[in-house]
Amino acid sequence: MSESMPAQGQPAAPQNGMGTAALVLGILGIIGCLPFLGGILAIIFGKMGMTRAEQGLATNGGAAKAGFVLGIISLVLYAIGLILYFVFFAAAMSTNSGM
Repeated sequence: MSESMPAQGQPAAPQNGMGTAALVLGILGIIGCLPFLGGILAIIFGKMGMTRAEQGLATNGGAAKAGFVLGIISLVLYAIGLILYFVFFAAAMSTNSGM
């Protein structure tokens, strides 16, 4: 005779997708593959991942926070690059128009 074991509840799997996505998009934003869109999405997904980690639904709060920070850095670098581009473009146009 075999006795069946009572079913034990399995803990829910951690929802680490947002933190991982934030980290990947933050890295892609930093290296210039997705500077603007990657930075924005990294910030959004990073915040969602940090919230899930605080609630105990995810286990990768550090990756989410790193993605969040990389997203901010990516946007700052993008803004600096855009400003420098327009400054040098304006300087080149004013130099060429004087000839």
